[in-house]
Amino acid sequence: MKIYCSRNDLNKSISNVSHSVPSRTTSNILEGILVEADKDKGKLKLTATDTNITISSVIDVQCSEKCEFVVPSKLFAAIISKLPEDEMMMDFDPSSLKISIKCAGSNSEIICFSADEFPKIKLDEGQNEILLSKDDVKNLIRKTAFSASTDDFNGILTGVLLEINDGEMKMVAVDPYRIAVYKIAVNNADSVSVVIPAKLINEVAKIISDEGEDRMSFEIVSGKVIMKFDNIKATLNTFSGKYIDYEKILSKEGNINIRVKRNDLLKSTERASLLTSAQNNNLIKFNIDQDLIIIKSLNESGNIEEKVEIINDGDPLNIGMNSKYLKDALSVIDDEEISINFRDSISPCIIRPLKGDKYSYLILPIRMS
Repeated sequence: MKIYCSRNDLNKSISNVSHSVPSRTTSNILEGILVEADKDKGKLKLTATDTNITISSVIDVQCSEKCEFVVPSKLFAAIISKLPEDEMMMDFDPSSLKISIKCAGSNSEIICFSADEFPKIKLDEGQNEILLSKDDVKNLIRKTAFSASTDDFNGILTGVLLEINDGEMKMVAVDPYRIAVYKIAVNNADSVSVVIPAKLINEVAKIISDEGEDRMSFEIVSGKVIMKFDNIKATLNTFSGKYIDYEKILSKEGNINIRVKRNDLLKSTERASLLTSAQNNNLIKFNIDQDLIIIKSLNESGNIEEKVEIINDGDPLNIGMNSKYLKDALSVIDDEEISINFRDSISPCIIRPLKGDKYSYLILPIRMS
């Protein structure tokens, strides 16, 4: 069963599906990539899964007949990545479960597994697809998922909440110390609320390319999220259970509002954070006056002081901030100027646009002795 294809196309396809190959597993079959060749369609489909996320990718090929097998992913990827950038041929022998790979002067052979053992998902797709721009999807993930908890002890908070209501799609991420919310407009979508493991959707974000088509589809079927783009399909499991009432937390605003240039605050925070560490919760001190924030940090090696111009319509305030959390939020905002709301030194600060509510970032302060 001979399969002829482009080495570059195959290499890229392997790279994409490898994001769903488990790093650790007791199942040999899950360490493999399912390869399905279709003579009539002239297509080769690669699929990998860790049972929580499944990614498949399709490329154009010429093949002598239909066949399917599972090839060990690490060895397959290593061999294909080292081949010359040329046309190549794979020849699968179903009787011995071996595949030979030939390209230019290179000839390799790999022992495969039967495709019968590979887990396959069958879903009733295509009923409620939403078409979105790739940029919107990448922004939803990039601007929120970093705030999801990384501690499995926090359960559902290791996921991102996806909500669709009234023509608006919202993604929310929460850990015990911060909240991130980002919104985009969508057309003709049913109401949806689902929690997606952040580590899974982050893997998908890595393979959403700037090349290819501008739009992609998004669908929720039987508790799974299906994302399709550029001949790639990613199927993600979701969490069950109730997400935290983040809107109630975000509604508790104070009467101190400052207006500041985002990049000025980010750069000053980055410099001040040079003397912080995880041991002191990345502490920097904000002394907020009417027209200035004085940012201070210190340790046994020295001290740093930064001054940032602001417009403050509230009272002065001294507050401790986690510089890492602040940098994380400021780094994903594109606006030149932002608004930051404070109540007092022990209540959260909330970062929003000057107008509207396209994004919200909440950060708990650090109590200072």
